[in-house]
Amino acid sequence: MANKPLDIERLKKIIKQISGKVKPNDGELITPRLIKGRGHIWCYSPQSKDLKRVCRGAKVYIIDEQQDQEGRVMIYTESAEVVLIEQTELLMIGFN
Repeated sequence: MANKPLDIERLKKIIKQISGKVKPNDGELITPRLIKGRGHIWCYSPQSKDLKRVCRGAKVYIIDEQQDQEGRVMIYTESAEVVLIEQTELLMIGFN
């Protein structure tokens, strides 16, 4: 998945949702997730090809549900990072 291009339309939809500018004709909202635990976790960034420090407990959005060979999915974090993380590290929180 590291060589797979970003789903730009889904990423735009996530950013629009976070900014609060979603309109009824934009379709379904993307369900947010939470990174389990406290502290930090190091996640691989496919764009910069290095590790990024991400806060646990942060709200994230899945960009691509398809897992790579290591069982990771691509997410967008509140700190505007696109990283890969194991799906088992994510907790579905729904809409508050």
